[in-house]
Amino acid sequence: MSECHSKQRAEERYAIGYFNPCDILKDIWADRCELIKSDQEKYSHVFLVRYCNKYMRVVTDYDIRYVKTVLPLKDDFDLINRLIQKLALVA
Repeated sequence: MSECHSKQRAEERYAIGYFNPCDILKDIWADRCELIKSDQEKYSHVFLVRYCNKYMRVVTDYDIRYVKTVLPLKDDFDLINRLIQKLALVA
């Protein structure tokens, strides 16, 4: 059974067996998540995304056409503060 890399990583790191990268991309395009990092040398973006009531870091290609992989969420207090500020603006 062939499985894409992002689905395999979502299962391994977050126990999400029904991970759908298209749903994540729709949230990113609709600006419903936080851009953590934009890396022009490696041609990728890293987003903080809420999916299935879990926060995860999602790496996309530079043009945000597909999900490369899913990374574990690190304890980054600066990131948490930015997220709280963004949520406060929405509320």
